[in-house]
Amino acid sequence: MNAQRDQVARGSAYLLAATVGSAGLGFLFWVAAARLFTPAQVGTATSLTNAITLIAYFSLCGLNSTLVRFPAPPERRHAQINRALLLVFAAGCVLGTGYLLGLPLYGARLLAVRHDPVQAVLVVLFCALSAVNLLTDAVFIGERLPQYNTLVDGVLQGLSKLGLPFLLTGLGAFGLVTAVGGGYAVAVLASLWFLRRRIGLRPALRGGGTRLREQLGFSVGSYLSSLLNLLPLLVLPLLVLQRLGTAAAAYYFVAFQVANLANAVSFAVCESMFAEISADESRFGPVLRRSVRLIALVQLPGAVLLAAGSGLLLRLFGGAYPARAQSLLVVLAVGTTAVALNTVGSFVLKLVRRMAPLIWSNVVYAVVTIGLAALWAGRGLVWFGCAWGLGNLASGLYAVLALYRTRLPGRRGPRHAAPARTARPSAPRTEATAMKVLVVNAYVRENAGDAALLAVCLRQVRAAFPQARVTVAGMEDRAVHPAFDGAANLGSIRRYVADAAIGTPRRILRKAVGFLVSLGLLLPPRVLAGPLAGLLRPLLPAEVRREVDAVASADLVVSMGGGYFNARPGLDGYQNVFYVVLPLLLALRRGVPVVLAPQSFGPFPAPAQRRLAAYVVRRAALVLAREDVSVDILAECGVRGTPVRRAVDSGFAFAPPPQGDWRARIGVDPHATLVGMTARQWLAPGRQEQYERALAATIDAVRATGAQVVLIPQVTTDYLGDDDRIVERRIAGYCATPPLRVDETVDYRDLKGLYAECAYVLGTRFHSVIFALTSGVPCIAIEYEHKTRGIMRDLGLESWVLPIADVSAASLGTLVERLRTGREEYLRTLAEKLPGYVARAEELPELLRAATARRPVGAGA
Repeated sequence: MNAQRDQVARGSAYLLAATVGSAGLGFLFWVAAARLFTPAQVGTATSLTNAITLIAYFSLCGLNSTLVRFPAPPERRHAQINRALLLVFAAGCVLGTGYLLGLPLYGARLLAVRHDPVQAVLVVLFCALSAVNLLTDAVFIGERLPQYNTLVDGVLQGLSKLGLPFLLTGLGAFGLVTAVGGGYAVAVLASLWFLRRRIGLRPALRGGGTRLREQLGFSVGSYLSSLLNLLPLLVLPLLVLQRLGTAAAAYYFVAFQVANLANAVSFAVCESMFAEISADESRFGPVLRRSVRLIALVQLPGAVLLAAGSGLLLRLFGGAYPARAQSLLVVLAVGTTAVALNTVGSFVLKLVRRMAPLIWSNVVYAVVTIGLAALWAGRGLVWFGCAWGLGNLASGLYAVLALYRTRLPGRRGPRHAAPARTARPSAPRTEATAMKVLVVNAYVRENAGDAALLAVCLRQVRAAFPQARVTVAGMEDRAVHPAFDGAANLGSIRRYVADAAIGTPRRILRKAVGFLVSLGLLLPPRVLAGPLAGLLRPLLPAEVRREVDAVASADLVVSMGGGYFNARPGLDGYQNVFYVVLPLLLALRRGVPVVLAPQSFGPFPAPAQRRLAAYVVRRAALVLAREDVSVDILAECGVRGTPVRRAVDSGFAFAPPPQGDWRARIGVDPHATLVGMTARQWLAPGRQEQYERALAATIDAVRATGAQVVLIPQVTTDYLGDDDRIVERRIAGYCATPPLRVDETVDYRDLKGLYAECAYVLGTRFHSVIFALTSGVPCIAIEYEHKTRGIMRDLGLESWVLPIADVSAASLGTLVERLRTGREEYLRTLAEKLPGYVARAEELPELLRAATARRPVGAGA
């Protein structure tokens, strides 16, 4: 027993020495940096090095805990370690690349790194090496060789890093980043060499028995909790940088690094505790008590000393650091007690495998810390320290409350986890159960075209399945619009992460958390079954959970028609494609058939976007493309033939009854010639103004013939600044005499009646063209996406299409004059082509029935 107690103390001492040595040399490193570089350079460098460190933790995928808690048998241990190293290195590369791609969203001041190929590649490599270094630390702990962590992290890495800034001053801020990355490289090489010498680590990957797959649930739970734990470390420096500037970021980083000298105690002791209890769980109680006593005896006095000596320590950095960072350091020193409580609680929850409370504890920590920091950011650096301490305190108290009801393993008890709650089986469904159809990717009713598509989709789904229960997951807030045409509105993951009604910091946080949660939801059903499903589901925000549950219980998922399945260059393009396909991927993962109602596909600028689109389209039950260009784009993605089928835009099946006298409402004589026009924001500022002035000149020319012109807002939502009324006010201002305008929000069914009153329409919004054509009104279509030309070509009207980039007073005026003289010929073509086209738009009910014919009702849940 004494030997075992000595092992606990020995392990704690080595890990504490490693952490303190690393922090101490890191302290000296930043002292040297503060002397050699300006505060602005230090602030920029700390933002990057902090991100690299956090990405390394993100890249661990929970494998660090798994290698310690569940080591493979000796004959498979090398394969377990090697597989974990490769996975972590790859994850570091992927996440590092993603961080650089996303800099425009959260780190505009760091974009110079992304624009330099050498710096960009080095940052990605440093992320991967840092992650591998963390994993080798876990291997040494699992092998109960913590002395190598002291040697590698506490000595070799720190010394190599410390000498490099003096050689790299000419590189500016990136010289500091390179120095840190060089330290990671030395640490990884040394770790691999020591593992080779000490445990005989050899290349081995093949074969089973590594326990990585068997313990996937534990790894995922550990990973999710770690990601939530890292969010404040990532977000707070960015908030300081964006709200207070680069110099404040340097002061924050230095104070935080100094405070970590005290926090190192609890982390080191808990790591040793985790390793020892994992090796012999019967000693749970004694090891836990000794660990808590050790933390109290060392960390509490250390916190007092740190607060008292904060000014003296910061003088080592020179400059304005003592004046600007001392108050923050005092607050952080006081907060180390809360950090200790949070650290012990989290490690104990992990040991007893209470993964749900562990994750919830970190949810509390992330929400409280980031929320308070965002709320108090304008008050100064000290308030960031307050947010940090309160977040740790709240999380630690939650962990203690969760453990209060947990029976910890006793001194003589068997090795086991806390009793797991089994999922309650759901009631069996029968053939008599009403079919459930979920319509996803719906937009907002203020977009008249998309509202018409949704209305037609719901009508046709009900025509195909009269007894079905139909719900909608779209971009409308459920609290504002609880239903659409009698179908309950659930909201959606896509709306939740892009909610324009919340502030930018919260939206960025939602996007980050939403992306990680979505990746977890896309795990194979066999992985998500049982306890892990019960673990993840309560963590989901209510709106996200509603869509996930609706997908899982659906018998059919229909992706609404339209023009949203595409991507623009850049990060926004990837984001759009991902959230468009997410509900479809969730459905396919669970064996629910997917139908894509008539829509456009592409363009997809990046290969990854094309592969993702092809993956979904190839596995759908039915995919309806509304023009030949989309079929060709899908073919370029590698999808040809089944399940892709040419179809017709559902807007041609939209035929609401007239709802009022529009001429009386806008003050136009019943016998006057009325011309409609729609416009939108689409081009870069200079080209947009040319387009708008060309429309204004055309209005003046049309009015010179005695006709009246009315500007019709097809879209009136402020989401993404896509309100046509804003554009049309500018156009009216460019006119010699302002034309008629509809300035209020009009119901999409009512709006269609206005197009029927026109002699002809000049339409940029393509569904305004469809509204007019189905009312027997000729149109000139201004093309901004390929859907316009593709559909007009089907109708034999391609010659009436003008690309938006080519719009000028002359080009548009020529088409208007041609239409005035050739109106009868246009109407004859329309009368010949339109009835058959409308009939094809009504084929969806039959196609839906055919697509689900082989799948019995109730088979999806």
